[in-house]
Amino acid sequence: MYKVTLTARAKKELKNLSKAHQVAIGQIFEDLKEDPYIGKPLTRELAKRYSYRIGVFRIVYKINKDDNVIYILIVGHRSTIYQ
Repeated sequence: MYKVTLTARAKKELKNLSKAHQVAIGQIFEDLKEDPYIGKPLTRELAKRYSYRIGVFRIVYKINKDDNVIYILIVGHRSTIYQ
C-alpha cells in the first residue's frame, strides 16, 4: 500500500475547490493508495508523472516506488492544470 502526500501547491488548489469536489477527489486518493497506476502516464515535459481524470478536474501525481509514496503535484480544472 502506498502513502499519499500533497505538495503545498496541491493543497492550495484543493482548498479552492467546492466541498463536493474535495470529497470526490479525497476518495480518489484512497483508490490511488491501492493502485497508483490507474492514472494515465504523461509524456514530454511531464514524463514520469501520471494524470487521473475526475470529470473536468485532473490530478497530476508522481510515484516513488522506493518509498511507496505518491506525491500529488497538482489538482485542478483540466483547462489550466497542464500550463
